[in-house]
Amino acid sequence: MSKLGKKLFVIFLVLVILSLLLVGVFINFSVGERFDNFINLQREENISELAAVLSEHLQNNDFDSVQAVVDNFSRTNRIPIWVENNRGEFIYFSAQHNQMSQMMRRMGMNQNRHLNIRQLPADLPGQTNYKEVIVDDQKLLTLYWKDINPENQLDSDLYNYFKRNIYQSIIFSALVVILIIIILSFILSKKVTMPLIKIKKAALEVAQGNYQQNVASKGDDELSELVDAFNLMSKKLLKLEKIRKESTSDLAHELRTPLTTIKGYLEAIEDGKIDLNQQSMTEMQEETQRMTILIDKLNEFAEAQNKIFNLEEKQVNITPIIKKIIKQQQNYLNEKNINLNLMLKEELCLQGDPNSLFQIFNNFIENAIKYNIQNGKIEIKASAEKNNLIVYIQDSGIGIDDSDLPFIFERFYRGDKSRNSQNKGTGIGLAVAKELMEAHQGKIEVETNEQGTLFKLIFKRTKD
Repeated sequence: MSKLGKKLFVIFLVLVILSLLLVGVFINFSVGERFDNFINLQREENISELAAVLSEHLQNNDFDSVQAVVDNFSRTNRIPIWVENNRGEFIYFSAQHNQMSQMMRRMGMNQNRHLNIRQLPADLPGQTNYKEVIVDDQKLLTLYWKDINPENQLDSDLYNYFKRNIYQSIIFSALVVILIIIILSFILSKKVTMPLIKIKKAALEVAQGNYQQNVASKGDDELSELVDAFNLMSKKLLKLEKIRKESTSDLAHELRTPLTTIKGYLEAIEDGKIDLNQQSMTEMQEETQRMTILIDKLNEFAEAQNKIFNLEEKQVNITPIIKKIIKQQQNYLNEKNINLNLMLKEELCLQGDPNSLFQIFNNFIENAIKYNIQNGKIEIKASAEKNNLIVYIQDSGIGIDDSDLPFIFERFYRGDKSRNSQNKGTGIGLAVAKELMEAHQGKIEVETNEQGTLFKLIFKRTKD
């Protein structure tokens, strides 16, 4: 068992033992009182039945049997009873219990004396109760008895037997509960610590550069959330490492072409094969400019990667963002005389990072302008479908070749049409947009033909 598991095990066990001790103390203080209450209620019911029996005897004028009935009842039910007549005189009292008998003798009471109940000594413990015996609506007798309490436990044998059995049951139950808790604590401690141990091992692997770690997650508690968060981190680190390796390879490939061209010109000029004229300088400047644009786009791509791991998500209205992009691109729209039709509601809200959303929409709108035809059209609209908010960006441009379509979101990929056009791109813009869309748990769908291209940007919907 791990150190944390041992600590949890001890904590669970101590808490249970303390709880059992508190329960035992509570029962110890309450069992006597509850037992007395139970006995007193039972006495009251029994004496009510005795009163009914005496009433029948008196109604049949059977006065001689009254004392025998009371005495038999008192001995059978272990209840000392005083019998008072209708003149307030005690005609009988039972003192069969040794303790009560001694009390009676000490107080000068015997079966031959008539004493008023008010003359009983005040130190006689217990509350006095009475039950009247009614015959033909007349009170003939009154039965008096004392409630039992901890000070006058006349039924001490029964009480001690009851209390002893209660304590034995408590001790036995406590031992069983402790045994069960030991087993459950061991299982629970292991269940709690096992995911943490797995995360620790996986984290050590990640520290060694092995990012392909996935810890099994079960349930929906905080530990499962921790495991899911670790798996997400591991997945993102793996993706980032893959991007780093691929970017290094792709960057070397992309920089090799312009550098090779410039090197070729310089070597040819040095060897006297070509003259350093305006044309050769212009071509070298174009290649230099190409590298400058490429580096700028790489910086943009690097910033996008940072945003993926540092999104500042909040409620964002995308309509003002798109309007701002259109305003910034207005000169390019005018140059191509493109008619842009914007059909968006004033309130279109998403949960996302404002800067990243700006970059996403800017890339697609910029491409819609760049690869559009002269006097073309662009249409931007949105719709809510089920749990998604979909933004449509439709252009009337040159379209995308079917052979290029599967690769348009790959870094540095440029299709034939774009490469041969006057609008040479770097092949990074759509890759950036795709990365940022995935960071927002969104996706992109593309429909294209010779009349233009439609991009569907599908976001998780935010309920108003």
